Amino acid sequence: MGQDNDGSLMKDNMAVLWLLRSGTEMEANMRRMAHDMGLDDENALVFCDVCPRDQHLQRLACADLFLDTPAYNAHTLGCDTLYVGVPMISLLHPTSLLDPTTTTTVEEDFTGKDGDRWEEEAVKTDKMASRVGASLLYAAGLEELICPNMGAYEDMMVKCSTNSTWYHDIVHHFQESIPSCPLFDTERWVHNLEIGLHTVFLDHTDDTGCDKTTERSDIQILDNE
Repeated sequence: MGQDNDGSLMKDNMAVLWLLRSGTEMEANMRRMAHDMGLDDENALVFCDVCPRDQHLQRLACADLFLDTPAYNAHTLGCDTLYVGVPMISLLHPTSLLDPTTTTTVEEDFTGKDGDRWEEEAVKTDKMASRVGASLLYAAGLEELICPNMGAYEDMMVKCSTNSTWYHDIVHHFQESIPSCPLFDTERWVHNLEIGLHTVFLDHTDDTGCDKTTERSDIQILDNE
């Protein structure tokens, strides 16, 4: 449902929102929201229970699109979703939104086409937990599914649902690249981990008195070292 405030996407395209069941109160609240939007709450929302991992991956592959939650992104579930070839949409604000010295304001970024605010308070993406989804998409080669604001998030959701040619092209190229993309290149990941551990060891045993740890950035590209 996302920011599809009037439920028009789910009304017009036979779309359903598929969720993990996490309590009767949550399910009742979600169905009440769907009903208030004029949706058939019994069919517009599909809730499933926790199941064994092999069954989880099999049924996850039946989905068409994963909507990442902005405040706290999917972690393991995001990896599972991409691993079975299902594209994901995630929110990541431009750096300017996190920089108080810039002229871009949160209010400007969270104003809809008709002047309506998408939300009362911007969902921040400056913490690790709210940036995981975008990181997974970068590593999977799906940067175009990273949205800079909630308005773009809704537009991308609608585009995936209504532009079948574009959507199927995205899915085809992504699924073809899964075996070789950095996200699932285990050999590359292990190689980089070994380089990182070796570098830490050398820094620890360095007898020059130089604290090299202060010279290193948080994220390094190690493949070419």
